[in-house]
Amino acid sequence: MRIRKSLATAILLGLLSAGLPVGAQPAQGTEADAVAQEAAGHPASEEPLLHLQSKSTEKEQTEKVKHDAKRLAENTEKPVAKRVQEEIDRLHGDFYSMSQVQSQVLALLGDVADRLDRLEQREVRTRLAVPGPTTQMLVNPAPAAETNYTQDAVNAQGTSTMTFAYAPNQLYKIYCRRGYLTDISFKKGESISFVGGGDTAGWAVSQTVVDGVPHLYIKPIVETSTTNLIVTTNKRSYQLILHSSDWYNPMVTWTYGAEDMEQANVQKQQDDALKTAKIAASDIENLDFSFEVSGKNAEYKPEMVFTDGEKTYLKFKKIPRTQVPLFIQQKGERGMTIVNYRQKDDYYIVNATFQKAQLRVTERESVTIKRKK
Repeated sequence: MRIRKSLATAILLGLLSAGLPVGAQPAQGTEADAVAQEAAGHPASEEPLLHLQSKSTEKEQTEKVKHDAKRLAENTEKPVAKRVQEEIDRLHGDFYSMSQVQSQVLALLGDVADRLDRLEQREVRTRLAVPGPTTQMLVNPAPAAETNYTQDAVNAQGTSTMTFAYAPNQLYKIYCRRGYLTDISFKKGESISFVGGGDTAGWAVSQTVVDGVPHLYIKPIVETSTTNLIVTTNKRSYQLILHSSDWYNPMVTWTYGAEDMEQANVQKQQDDALKTAKIAASDIENLDFSFEVSGKNAEYKPEMVFTDGEKTYLKFKKIPRTQVPLFIQQKGERGMTIVNYRQKDDYYIVNATFQKAQLRVTERESVTIKRKK
């Protein structure tokens, strides 16, 4: 009974492995041979089963290899696409970072350009305020932390006059020659109160005043000498370095920056005032005084009005403290228009002629000027 069960099991497994239907009839003699072999204990009955099992195993392995290859191909394609996308994303990030850096660099360059422009404008203002006649600056006798340098007259070789820019903390190096006088002139209105030098024996110094301008005349007595000279006036002090050479500065003078500009403005105002007075005197034949003035406000009521054909002058006894709007009506016009005018001395000067004018002191009060009929 046990032999039959083993035989049936072996036959069933063999049919399943070979792909035969369970109900199919095997070849004749197979069952008898198997029974005989099983009964005799011979191992020949196991060989067909092992053969079938090996074929089944090879088929399964082949299918598994195909499946693994397919899966590997799919898994290989996906990482490649993913790596490419990651590379693209990285490149985008790099380009964005580069654009950001370029923008920052351009912004820094623009800021540096603005700073250079401001620095250049500041230097231009400084040169205009204190003109520098020299292009070479020498430090003598020693460098200092603050701006106190020597303006060197060596830059004036071949010219008759060396003009320094005055500053109280600077030295001025002047070249002299034996047998020649150097004329040093100071600002008009100053008076020299002290002159002292380090080597008084090697230099000859004399002074005088010409039309309110103090002058010093200096010359070296020995062939080679260098010394300092301090000149003090009632307004400022001058620190000079005198050096004897084979050439010399015939004349030396100074500019005084803001002080000269202020003095020039004062002189201009005086000249303008003089011109205003001259208009009424020299062009009297061309002036027209045919105006009448009406109004109750005495401060804004001119005591005289006249025109020279191009401008109109309003003369006040005392110039009003505050300027007010001026409206004029020119010949052939109906309406009145507001015009600008300038104040000079006790005059209002209008750069136009008119038939009628009004000084609007307030909304309800005005001074009217009309041309006489």
